[in-house]
Amino acid sequence: MEELFRSYWWLAFPLSWGVFGVFQSWLAYRARHDALDVLRSYAEAGREPPPALVARLNAR
Repeated sequence: MEELFRSYWWLAFPLSWGVFGVFQSWLAYRARHDALDVLRSYAEAGREPPPALVARLNAR
């Protein structure tokens, strides 16, 4: 087992980058989802949403 770790220790870096990428994608999804919830509340109230909110949804 120790020899296996010594041979493939470098795999920790790409795996951690992958985990970080998944986490970053999840955070972006949550931000878009929350922005859509706020936009929905503006639509239900019949009010015009702020341009910054709409711009945030259009931004990548």
